Amino acid sequence: MNRGALVLIRVVLLCCAQLLLLTELVRAADFVGAAKCASCHSTQFGQWHLSDHAKSMGEANSENVLGNFAKQKVTFHNMESHFYTKQVDGGVEYFVNTIDSSGKAKEFQIKYTFGHFPLQQYLIELEGGHIQALNIAWDSRDKKTGGQRWFHLQPDEEITTEHPFFWPRHFQNWNNRCASCHSTNLEKNYNAADHSYDTRFSEINVACESCHGPASTHREMAAKGKLSKKNSGFDRALPNKNKWQFSEGEAIATAIGKKDRAEIDMCGRCHSLRVPLKKHHATHSFLDTNDLHSIASPFYFPDGQIREEVFVLGSFMQSKMFHRGVTCSNCHNPHSGDILVAGNALCAQCHSTKVYDTPAHHHHPEASSGAQCVNCHMPERTYMGVDNRRDHSFTIPRPQLSFDLGVPNACVGCHQGKDNAWALENLGKWGVQEQGEAHWAYAHQKAESGDVLASRQVIAHAADESLPEYIRASLLRDLAFMPSRISVEFAQKQLRSASPLMRQAAISSLQSLPPQTRWKMLSLHLDDPSPLVRFQLTQALAELVSTLPENDSRKIEKLIEEYRRVMALSADSPATRLNLANLEMQLGNVDAAENEFKQAMRIESNYVPAIINLADFYRGSGKDAKVEPLLKRALAIAPDSGAANHSYGLFLVRQKKYNESLAYLKRATEPEDATPRFSFVYAIALDNQGKTALAVSTLEKANKQWQHQYDLLMLQIRFLEKLGRSDQVLPYLSKLSAIAPGSPDVKAMINKYAR
Repeated sequence: MNRGALVLIRVVLLCCAQLLLLTELVRAADFVGAAKCASCHSTQFGQWHLSDHAKSMGEANSENVLGNFAKQKVTFHNMESHFYTKQVDGGVEYFVNTIDSSGKAKEFQIKYTFGHFPLQQYLIELEGGHIQALNIAWDSRDKKTGGQRWFHLQPDEEITTEHPFFWPRHFQNWNNRCASCHSTNLEKNYNAADHSYDTRFSEINVACESCHGPASTHREMAAKGKLSKKNSGFDRALPNKNKWQFSEGEAIATAIGKKDRAEIDMCGRCHSLRVPLKKHHATHSFLDTNDLHSIASPFYFPDGQIREEVFVLGSFMQSKMFHRGVTCSNCHNPHSGDILVAGNALCAQCHSTKVYDTPAHHHHPEASSGAQCVNCHMPERTYMGVDNRRDHSFTIPRPQLSFDLGVPNACVGCHQGKDNAWALENLGKWGVQEQGEAHWAYAHQKAESGDVLASRQVIAHAADESLPEYIRASLLRDLAFMPSRISVEFAQKQLRSASPLMRQAAISSLQSLPPQTRWKMLSLHLDDPSPLVRFQLTQALAELVSTLPENDSRKIEKLIEEYRRVMALSADSPATRLNLANLEMQLGNVDAAENEFKQAMRIESNYVPAIINLADFYRGSGKDAKVEPLLKRALAIAPDSGAANHSYGLFLVRQKKYNESLAYLKRATEPEDATPRFSFVYAIALDNQGKTALAVSTLEKANKQWQHQYDLLMLQIRFLEKLGRSDQVLPYLSKLSAIAPGSPDVKAMINKYAR
């Protein structure tokens, strides 16, 4: 037999062997349960058994229920609830008698517990498989710290049966909003036809196989003695935990070996604020399966500190630790979830105690609260009333940022009654220098307020490779607020970045370009290997389908098909249905768009964005009779919504009820969701009613709130001229000339006032 034939036989045999191995692994798609892991892994099982993961969800029984159900009566938001038990078939069952969707008192059985410390929630199953989280929770802290009581999770909201947070409504729905990260191998099984669920899981809590994968093959191979380092029988390899070593003369240790993101990808799937792009699989990176929310208001403060519930990953990705290779298990025991070492010793694994754990560094008495690393660099923020969570961006306290941008800082967070001026004074005494406006947060805050003159600052920070990629990508997204030649050129360059986050952000920043320019820039990237980037491309290009040649249209249609598959993962979300409605509108599918709007409202009838968009859809369709009831409904649900007030004000203008419209248009300019456009429209409405002086006052306030807005500045000048107050024009004209020096209108005004 010749040598070539022998080589061929060896290759075939090798392929067969690999195929047999692959077949064995494919058969491993069986979940066996954590109890079967205990016999061989008793230490790890014992640690896990006491963890938050093990107690993420449980059957409502005497072992798991922590709340006082001994005929307890509580009243929140003028709604009375009674908690009690019943003896059923020799066991105890737990009940609450509370207000249902109809506004009447009704008995409900508690089916599951949810969490355990510092609070425990309770789940109730309603018709159609909908499992709802009661928003009266048990404070499981000890009595000395204010616990052992029932409390409401939204104490400051005016909760009624119509409020979006009323417990039987969508935003308290476990199936959609909680389930995937609180149970093992969860299958949501949503049926859009009748808006029902048949949700199932392999284990009720977050158990071993949530992280390790299905274990049946692992057990079979262990029984046969076939386990090896190369083949553990799981469909994923355990992440490599970096080792750290101090180099001579260095105060911070360096990772030995290659950085491994596998652990962060695994943990980040649940510990992040994200949109899933496909069903998770162990071989996929986090960014291949998820769209991570960027650093943006209201979820983060302007400097990236946590504000709303963002669940760690976005915070951690801003840190130097993440970029040096630190992973979750460098600080946390992966089975118990506890930190590895108490106190500053945890940080001393990588940070020299001689340099950092000393009053010369922290400027507090040794062993005091202020000397604890985490209290300065991982300040806590309270969620759900009692749950204190630490910021994982490992920030440095910056009172100047707090003074200028309103962000929190650890100094005044600990020293109650002291202010930022006091903190700044003390830092100065210690020789600590603030970055001032060199910090990227200043540019980010200006960009979010629409200050187009900040574009060069934003670009400078987004191009700074010493900054974490996540921060740079968030800044790049900011350029969407300030389109200009330099911002477009920078974003276009980032389309070739090696980072999918940067490419996605570049596409986002280019979405407001004219259609043909957008197509020219983005069409070269339709085959991008990243699902994240393709997801963003669809949103940028879908509206162009009908305007392009057939070959080009087919390319976008392929992206749209993928986009629809992504949306199907969260088809039980009103936000998803609203996105699909907007997609259908872009494609010219009017009937399909109306159906998606209605599906959004079927899921949550009081979802204000869907109500406002459906009203606008009917306005555009000439169905004016359907508009007013929807807008009045939006205002009844969210009377402080800028968008709802603005939309209703415009409706009244179209009805020629000009005086009546002013109150709503004014109210639209005041809330947190107000935009420059709302002030612009209100000022025009005032002028139309002969109230030009009030319009000027409105614009003066708006121009302070939203710096360098072309439309606001131009309108201010025109109204000042109308009032004969041309002597007050120059400050506004100066700003206009800075942001639009080439504008013919601006040039004409400069020439006019230069004389």
